Amino acid sequence: MALKLDAGKLKELMSDFYILTNIRIVIFDDEYHEILAYPESLSPLCHIMKSHETTRGKCQKSDVDSFEACKNTGKLVIYHCHAGLIEATAPLKDKGVIIGYIMFGQIADTKNKKDLAAVIGRRYQTSSIPAAQWQSAIRKVEYKSLPEIKAAAKILEACTYYVLLNELVSVKHDQLIHRFNQYIADHLQTAMTAQTICENLHISRTRLYELTRQYLGMGIAEYIKEQRMAKARALLAGTDARISEISEMTGFSDYSYFCKVFKKAYGLSPKEYRVKLRDL
Repeated sequence: MALKLDAGKLKELMSDFYILTNIRIVIFDDEYHEILAYPESLSPLCHIMKSHETTRGKCQKSDVDSFEACKNTGKLVIYHCHAGLIEATAPLKDKGVIIGYIMFGQIADTKNKKDLAAVIGRRYQTSSIPAAQWQSAIRKVEYKSLPEIKAAAKILEACTYYVLLNELVSVKHDQLIHRFNQYIADHLQTAMTAQTICENLHISRTRLYELTRQYLGMGIAEYIKEQRMAKARALLAGTDARISEISEMTGFSDYSYFCKVFKKAYGLSPKEYRVKLRDL
């Protein structure tokens, strides 16, 4: 979903986190796309891992696994990535719906860099990455003790509340509701389901239901029917189209059902409604 960022204040907060912890922090949207990082550059080891085809996919899978764990539990998760580094991911929630994630990582939980080198060596000894290259990068990995990692994770969670409370990251509600309304208006003649709406707006089903509840005060099916009836009234009043044509133009393939729904909504059949307007 489209997010609205206060980039200046976000970078200031992320910089403060880095000054305090010396740990890189990254913000992702709900579709797992990176949208902001501090520092912008990767650590030497992660740069190597993400620069090689044999390990790039594993980096991406580690990230996705953490996002999925957040989505399933709704909570912060701390884990080892595929290369043995420690990372933590916390969900950003807007009214209970996950709109993005904050992650920190690229640190080690062991002082003995030989142990870390042994893990990578066992996993990637047959890869195209020269051993000397990643061994040199391992020496530059930041070490944090378990209490320090847990403390940083608590601060990260506090950051998520601060970010949302101050709307440093928020959903572009106006844009989203506009896109939703426009999609409905453009497709009144066709069959619509929650699934097709989600696919075309690129949002989750959960987000769609939250959107309609918050901004429309009714269910999706009810809203679509209301918009179809509104268009039918406009066509009856402003055109000479046959009622059977108006039925099709508003998504009702069954003419009798259209008349039944219209009369239930307005107390008059479509024909009676048109006659009444013209008698005014």
